[in-house]
Amino acid sequence: MQQRPRSPHTPIRWLHQLANLMAQVSRAERISSGDESLQARRLRQRMALAQRVLDPLPVPLRPSLWSETALWSGLRWGGVGLLLALWLKR
Repeated sequence: MQQRPRSPHTPIRWLHQLANLMAQVSRAERISSGDESLQARRLRQRMALAQRVLDPLPVPLRPSLWSETALWSGLRWGGVGLLLALWLKR
């Protein structure tokens, strides 16, 4: 008798996603600054995007109230922000 999968969606394996990110960082560290190949340019673009997502906002764009800070942190690290990051990765 054949077993059916529990869900039609594949689960997100967070550690695998983190391993992929760390592998990209490792590759980015090994490329030379003069390398202008398509693969090197795309890797630099991915690293720049990751840096913008992970770094704090510039001073003029930082929220001043605690509630604004909590809202933007929640959007960045959970919910829509996380889904957007995963979608952009693919």
